[in-house]
Amino acid sequence: MVVAGIMAANAQPQIAQHFHTTQIAWFSLSFTLATIVATPFAVSFGSAYGKRRVMLVLAAVGLVGDLVTVLAPTYSVMVFGRVIGGLYGPVAALTLAAARDLFPPRKATVALGTIAGSLGILALITPLLSAWLLDTHGWRGALWFLVGSTLVAFTALLCIPETPRRPATGRLDWPGALLLGVALSLTIIAIGQGNAWGWASATVIALFTAALGSLAGFLISEMRAEEPIVDLRMLRRRATATVLLGSSLSQAAYFASASILIFLALYPSIPGVSDGLGWSALHNAVIGIPGGLVTFGAGIGVGRAARTVSPRTLWYAALVILAAGFVCAALYHSSQLQVITCSLVIGLGGGMLMAGQQTMILSVVTPQEQAAATGMASLLGQVFLTLSSQALYLTLAADSTTVAGTSFYRDRAFTNAWLLMAALVLTGLLISAAIPALRCTDDHVSEPADVS
Repeated sequence: MVVAGIMAANAQPQIAQHFHTTQIAWFSLSFTLATIVATPFAVSFGSAYGKRRVMLVLAAVGLVGDLVTVLAPTYSVMVFGRVIGGLYGPVAALTLAAARDLFPPRKATVALGTIAGSLGILALITPLLSAWLLDTHGWRGALWFLVGSTLVAFTALLCIPETPRRPATGRLDWPGALLLGVALSLTIIAIGQGNAWGWASATVIALFTAALGSLAGFLISEMRAEEPIVDLRMLRRRATATVLLGSSLSQAAYFASASILIFLALYPSIPGVSDGLGWSALHNAVIGIPGGLVTFGAGIGVGRAARTVSPRTLWYAALVILAAGFVCAALYHSSQLQVITCSLVIGLGGGMLMAGQQTMILSVVTPQEQAAATGMASLLGQVFLTLSSQALYLTLAADSTTVAGTSFYRDRAFTNAWLLMAALVLTGLLISAAIPALRCTDDHVSEPADVS
């Protein structure tokens, strides 16, 4: 999943210019929306039939989506392929849940920290590979590699043991998932077209109204469902609600922010049109190596430190560092040295954030609730990622110039986009301020801290 995300994100500038589209945001949004709808069912099926079995099915479907995407003759067909590929997205949540099932409780936090830290290694290697593919074989070469990586992932899944099965006690909430997908789709369409159609236009108002209606229907469905997508009873506990909401919002901002640097680095420098740095994909990948190493080290460090240091303390530090990194990038991004320096700060905060979220979830739920909490965290993360990504592209478009059907971004667009990400992280920090004191992970192997 990490390889797919990085490879696809790096290919976006070339894809936008190849298809002459101003709607490049849908390349990622379509994938994310499909993941949102599929995640709750994947988690439920994983508990009932075994996570390994479900991940194998999702990987097979994802392979079909990758093939449709790389062979697409038009941009609309490519977006359709990304929708199919998005059904592979829930594997991320199932991987974390499987780690909890396969490792003893006292080793679970270290395992989760190692998983989070390994993202830094992938973030180090994958950009170099994608850069070579993009520079020598173009965007189709990069997307063909995704096909191969999905096939490798499928093979690797065959080698892991199956997880324990916990059959569901009620019917899955199909209406809830569909209503949530409709609400998000209508919202991002309204946000994306607000400037073009007018924020006070009847069409935009109707879209927002329909989105609110779908959201209301989703909440009603959750209260009545035997197997809800979002367990509202669990969210009534202050610790659980603040951990899930604050961490999901902040993590979404971190993941969404990657697109800013990609467009800044790979878009050309054209006076009066584009303020990109005009780097090659390989040059940009090399520049990202220090940040990837820091992300890896931070993830490993948090997983170990959480055994003796309060997860809440580590979490606050992660959010402050990450927000500072975004502000740094907003103010200083015109040279190689500036980009490297700010990337180090962002990488440190991001690595701590990814490992810290899983550690805090372990701190506020019982072992029996961990699968459901992981599913909700993944779902909320995807929801916030969808909304923050659309807000990000809207911010970039506000200071852009369209040439031959492609939108190029000015310097102020990049500055405002990073400031937006900083604001989202600080909002997550504000929510997290309500998290009660949490015990170190060694203190709650069997039970969580007081989560009332």
